[in-house]
Amino acid sequence: MSNFSSNEYWTNRYAQGRNSGAGSYGRLAVYKANFINTLVEVEDVQSVVELGSGDGNQASLFDIPQFTGLDISEECVRKCNAQFSERSGWTFLPADAEVEPHDAALSLDVIYHLVEDEVFEAYMNRLFSLAKRFVVIYSSDFVFDPNNAHVRHREYSNWVADRFSNWKMYCGETNPFNRDGHGNSRRYSFASFKVFERLSDGG
Repeated sequence: MSNFSSNEYWTNRYAQGRNSGAGSYGRLAVYKANFINTLVEVEDVQSVVELGSGDGNQASLFDIPQFTGLDISEECVRKCNAQFSERSGWTFLPADAEVEPHDAALSLDVIYHLVEDEVFEAYMNRLFSLAKRFVVIYSSDFVFDPNNAHVRHREYSNWVADRFSNWKMYCGETNPFNRDGHGNSRRYSFASFKVFERLSDGG
């Protein structure tokens, strides 16, 4: 574990032609897209940035006027720009690209793959810096080490509460395909949604 790099794992995974995983396909992908598309419509969200957009299959289900996908994989960025070239206002960039804040920032099935503390903290700080109104997170939110090199479950909502006093919980939702604790399944997930809203007075 001490020598494991989450960035290298995902870069190599995509370079080998593998995809973003079961959560970005099938009924789980449809569920996530419906949740996000509803939030976009209800709150009149015009721009969304996703930090860790992966192979783009999940994004293909989004109905969002302006979308920016950020990912560490150059392969994914290249393929997604080609795939979505006809979508006006959509672009994909390297994860460290300079990007103006969007109405909402998304993190979908990423946090529990960030096993290194410094990588997790840098990611979370970047995620919240990218959002003007909402941060939408889909992840596990409990502490558990499944003895899996690329998975580490964290209580991220407590971390957010301790560090981002100018954000509050907007809503959360229990996944209808929930699987309690850690488990491997293409049809169920241990992840669920939590949405954070920036306080208008700055705290």
